[in-house]
Amino acid sequence: MNNLIAEEVKKDERGPSMEVSEDEMDSSKEEEIWRGRRDRMNNAMAASQAVAGQDPSKTYAAACRLTDVINNADIEEFISEIESFADRIDLFAVLKTMGPCNGSMLNCAASARKDDILRLLIDSVGEHLIDARDEWGNTPLHEVAWCGGSTRAAEMLIRRARDLPNVEDKNRLLRSKNKQGNTALHNAVIKRHADLVRYLLSEDLEPVYWENAFHRSPLYEAILIDDSKLHEVLFSLPLEPSRIEGLPPVHGAIAYSRRGMYFNLLM
Repeated sequence: MNNLIAEEVKKDERGPSMEVSEDEMDSSKEEEIWRGRRDRMNNAMAASQAVAGQDPSKTYAAACRLTDVINNADIEEFISEIESFADRIDLFAVLKTMGPCNGSMLNCAASARKDDILRLLIDSVGEHLIDARDEWGNTPLHEVAWCGGSTRAAEMLIRRARDLPNVEDKNRLLRSKNKQGNTALHNAVIKRHADLVRYLLSEDLEPVYWENAFHRSPLYEAILIDDSKLHEVLFSLPLEPSRIEGLPPVHGAIAYSRRGMYFNLLM
């Protein structure tokens, strides 16, 4: 009996603060996994610094190989491939190399919707690659928006871009335009990714008014699309119609018979 009482006292002494929830355990385990991944990546990158006199053709071939792995494998296989290059190639040069379509590794991970690989690369690549462009002028955030990536992927890129030193415009990535004049918001609207549209708007409302090379704002692009969820996201905003650049969405609403609440809101 005394033993049972003593055990109860010990439980009371621990109190609720000593209890660990399942969520906390899962979070701790996940963070431990990520520490291991970062350590492996950092060790491989450090080992590769001893490699000198890099042949550009080998660097490009390695970049193409890693691009292929990103498209077809998971993060563990990607790290293993990185480790296999560590003692024979300069990995910093490889990660800076613009691969097929002149896109960076970040562009590739974003378009492949590989959030884990994207997260690892964001921690490893040079700062300039956060908003590096491919041959069509797309940044990694453009790729996320076009390919229907997650809001988590968009958030990782936006946060990293805002943390860069000596950058006055903290929304520069959100406001970057590709060669068609499209921002990431334009891309997300055109491809009907309503949840991503909502997230991008919550981070920066300004691009909703901007026109692209076809004189269409994201609002006008939405008028061309018969998607009620997308319309609800965009046209429930406290908009300022006088600020909308290019073709007036009201005209599009008339031309494409998109009247009702959307037409009234834009009046």
